[in-house]
Formats: sequence, structure tokens, C-alpha cells
Amino acid sequence: MGMFSAWIGQLVDARCRKDSSGHLIFLPYGPRRAGYYLDSASDYQKIKALVGMYGLASTLFQVLGSTSAIVIVLGAISDHPGSLAHKLEFGLILYVTSAFAFQWLPTLLLWRLYKALLPELCSSLQEVSPESMGTLQTLPNPMRRGALIVAFACLLVMAVVLFLISRPQCMVTHSTAITQH
Repeated sequence: MGMFSAWIGQLVDARCRKDSSGHLIFLPYGPRRAGYYLDSASDYQKIKALVGMYGLASTLFQVLGSTSAIVIVLGAISDHPGSLAHKLEFGLILYVTSAFAFQWLPTLLLWRLYKALLPELCSSLQEVSPESMGTLQTLPNPMRRGALIVAFACLLVMAVVLFLISRPQCMVTHSTAITQH
């Protein structure tokens, strides 16, 4: 549970900055919009809970939505008759439709819910003056490099798996064409 808690802490810290006097500032809409002082540990914990739930749900929608769209497309085009170009066209249309239904729409609805909850959460916090917004410093993020390495490794593994899955089908089609001539 320690790594998960650290990941949620990093999600919150990515949305926080420090001003010149060392006060922690929460930037719910990014560094160019209004920020709020996090003066107490309870304020930080409220923010951490909401940002953590949003980050986890968003990640799950992205991973499960894209994976389900890919599985649907691979399952549908494997039995779909026609040329390779026709299969690719059919697969692209099916992927966009599936990704919209299982990934993009749920993520958009989640963002709208998150955005609707933020004003209520930040209503008890003191807003940062525009003068202080120009001197904000980012918080150190020791997990960023590791996260990039893990993401790259996952993409590489997915590319190899997709290559290995698609390769035997090409060889079978090629060998069938050779034996027919």
C-alpha cells in the first residue's frame, strides 16, 4: 500500500506549488488559473482524497477502456472477411467507436464530476493573490523518472505482443497462398 499511497501523493504534489514564503498552494485547474492555500494537514488530506480518487478512476478508464477497445477490434477483425485494407478500415471505425464508449466518454464524465466538486472543496480555502502566482516553485517529484521508464517498458511490451500476435496470421495466410498456387 505504500507505493500506491506515494503515487497518490505525487498526483497531489503535481497539482501543488510553493510560493516564495514556502506556503503550499493547490492549483486545481493548472498554473495559469486560480490557486488556493493549503494551510493545514486536513486541507491537504481533503485535496489528496479527491485528486487520488480522480487520478485512480481516470487511469482505470484509460487502461481498461483502451484495452477493451483493442480486444474488441482484434476479435472482430480476426473473423471479418475481406482484404487487409477493408479489415483495417473496419477495425479503425470499430476502435474509434469502442474507445469513445469505453474510454473517452467515461473520462469526460469523470472530468466534469471532478470539476463540479472542486468549487465546493475549495470554498473553505483562501485564494492566492495574482501577485503570488508568478513566483510559484514546483515541488520535487522523485517518481516521475520511474513512471516514465515503466510507461516506456509497458509500451514496448505491448508492441512486441501485438507484433507476435499478428505475425503468425501473416505467415499462415502467406503459406496458404503458396500452397494454392
